Amino acid sequence: MASLRTLTVLTLVAGLLAGCAGTKRVAEAPAQPASTQAAAKVEKKKGKTYRDVITAEARSDDGLFTVHRVDEKLYYEIPDSLLGRELLLVTRIARTEDGIGYGGMKTNTQVVRWQKQDKKILLRVVSYENVADEDEPIYQAVRNSNFEPIIAAFDIETMNDDSTSYVVDVTSLFTEDVPSLGLDKSRRDRFKVRRLDKSRSYIVSARSYPRNIEVRHVLTYEASEPPSNGSTGAISLEMNQSMI
Repeated sequence: MASLRTLTVLTLVAGLLAGCAGTKRVAEAPAQPASTQAAAKVEKKKGKTYRDVITAEARSDDGLFTVHRVDEKLYYEIPDSLLGRELLLVTRIARTEDGIGYGGMKTNTQVVRWQKQDKKILLRVVSYENVADEDEPIYQAVRNSNFEPIIAAFDIETMNDDSTSYVVDVTSLFTEDVPSLGLDKSRRDRFKVRRLDKSRSYIVSARSYPRNIEVRHVLTYEASEPPSNGSTGAISLEMNQSMI
């Protein structure tokens, strides 16, 4: 009789242990092989390839920078050899409505440089208001007093195949309100400009030459007192940006 009780107890204990083990097996997710986990990490870090960004449909033009038009976007492919180099940026009104000015009128001239900062490319304005020779003791103080303002910052989308150029989407530089590239402050005040309308602003053309890049773009502003066609409540003009 004692043997029968012992056998019954052992059977119950074995059943409970089997049930617990079975429950544990159901709750645990199967472990991924190490190779699969490593591949997933690599995929996350990989990012976009050059062909993911500059597709077969891109219209490209080689020159100072290679410029690419992909649908409504404009990409600059900036060689690392030109990062930090000073370039001249001249802004002109190419076409305008009556009362604003005349076609070809220059509105701004700036010295700029493209600079890499972590995962971004910055466009900065160089100041020459205070200068000093590099050998002079005051040089560092003068440099610290001429910190270069940033006009715009762009995420690095990808690099070219040999990793010598950075590809950035510069569409916003020409379709958003960048004061130094658009209507000047005096005209904004005179015509009571409220804001730039991005939906009515676009890039017309972008051409690259060995020593310069030419971009034309249309900007449309909402204005309370436009110089002509007052019922529209808007000012549209075509700008030309020459980077040399």
